[in-house]
Amino acid sequence: MAYNTYEQPKRKIHFSKKELQDLLIAMGVITIAFAISFSGYGIMYVDWALFPLALLISFLAVGSGFILHELGHKFVANRYGAWAEFRAWVQGLTMAFMFALLFGFVFAAPGAVYIAGNITKEQNGKISVAGPLVNLSFAAILFPLTFILFGVYWEIIFFIYYINAFLAVFNLVPIYPLDGEKIVKWNVLVYILVLGSAIGLLVPAILWFSGISIW
Repeated sequence: MAYNTYEQPKRKIHFSKKELQDLLIAMGVITIAFAISFSGYGIMYVDWALFPLALLISFLAVGSGFILHELGHKFVANRYGAWAEFRAWVQGLTMAFMFALLFGFVFAAPGAVYIAGNITKEQNGKISVAGPLVNLSFAAILFPLTFILFGVYWEIIFFIYYINAFLAVFNLVPIYPLDGEKIVKWNVLVYILVLGSAIGLLVPAILWFSGISIW
C-alpha cells in the first residue's frame, strides 16, 4: 500500500534507520503469521513438525511478496522526485498475528509506504500499481514451475506463487487506503487489466485449497 502526504520531497533513494527497523519488524511478524497459517488452523492445531518448512516458505514468500511490493512503491515514487518511506502499522501487524493464532488466517495489512511530494494523479496511479505488478511478476514466473516440480520443491514454489497472487488481489481491492483505490482514480482500464490478471493467477491456488486441483 502507499499513502500520500504532501510536504517537501527528497529526491534520492534513501533508507532511514526507522524505515529499515519497520521493514524488519513487519517482515518478521508477517513471516511468523503465515508460517502458523501454513502449518494448521490456528495455534491449537499447528503441526509443529511442519512448522520449520512453513517458516522457510513464509520467509521467502513474504520477502518477495511483501518487501519487494513495498519497495516497488518506494522506487517509483523516488523516480518521480517524491520522498517515500515504509512505516509499519502496529494494529495491522497485531491483527495479522492474532488472526493467524486464532483462526489460521492472515489479515495482511502490515504497513504502507508514505509518500510526500508534488505528484500528479497519473504518477500517483503508477506508484500505486507498481506494488501489485511486483507480485504479479513473481506469481506469473513461478506459476509455470508448479507444473514441473515435485515434493518439497513444489510446496515452496507453490506457496510463494500463491502469496504473491493473493497479495496482488488483496491490494487491488478498490477501497482506501489500498492500492486499487488510487489505480481506479488514475486509469480504470489499467485497473481492470491488472485485477483480471491477478484473479486469473489466484484462482488455481484457491481451487487447490478447495480440493480441486489442476496439477
